[in-house]
Amino acid sequence: MLMIIDVRCRPPLEEFLQYFDIPRITWHGRRTGAEEVSRAFCEGSMDLYFEEMAAAGIDVAVVQGRNSPEVFMGKKFNAAFIRNERIAELQDRYPNRIIGLGGIDPSNTAHDAVKETARCVRELGLKGIFVEPGRALQSSPDDPRMYPIYEKCIELDVPVNLMSGPYAGPDIEVSNPLYVDRVATRYPDLKVLLGHGGYPYIQEVLGVAFKHTNVYVSPDMYIFAPGGRAYVEAANGTLKEQIVYGSAYPLRPLVQTIADNRNLGFEADVLPEYFSGNAKRIFKL
Repeated sequence: MLMIIDVRCRPPLEEFLQYFDIPRITWHGRRTGAEEVSRAFCEGSMDLYFEEMAAAGIDVAVVQGRNSPEVFMGKKFNAAFIRNERIAELQDRYPNRIIGLGGIDPSNTAHDAVKETARCVRELGLKGIFVEPGRALQSSPDDPRMYPIYEKCIELDVPVNLMSGPYAGPDIEVSNPLYVDRVATRYPDLKVLLGHGGYPYIQEVLGVAFKHTNVYVSPDMYIFAPGGRAYVEAANGTLKEQIVYGSAYPLRPLVQTIADNRNLGFEADVLPEYFSGNAKRIFKL
């Protein structure tokens, strides 16, 4: 049976329930073809969430911690501060179902970013970190303030999951893959996972991944956005080992998203890598 790892999930923990309101989920979901909002999220039930995972055939969910300030992008997006202990507790409670990533604030406001990265991995047992330089720094991933964080990740041998996409910062320019190209050039031993797939810079991000085998692309919900089929074409071609499955839950429901992905035209030998093989390599599973 095909194993599935979902590399972008925000389950119905209290902190995520406060950050994602139902009207926002509904709006974003409809923009990418979602037909409903997760009942588990609406009811704030982890038990229902695991039922939805099982119904979708998802074995493991990767849960991102967040430590980023409020940002205005035509409308206000609330601050998201989630103690990394909460993510570690979730991982410890469901050791075969949840992989946790520590949320790191590169501005050093919530904590010392480098020390917190080390603590997340060495003390809390988390499997990597999630960083939003566009929100926390109002800057791009190649900002020199990010370098010590990257260097600590290399030392710890864990990946960095970077926020990208239309809502990564005050404007979409912070998601230009040129900046990730510079990071991957400077740090060829750093495993970089791009959440939201660098959208809308699809061809550019695929070019960066083609150039750098340490760059992994998770298009998640944006595989259903205009132009998103290019991610499928790339996975069926030279980037078979670098395109990674994610749902962007709760913005898209689990069962429908798996079904929709199966109908996108991935070749049979690509699906095992897309759904889990590449994630296993990223997180050393």
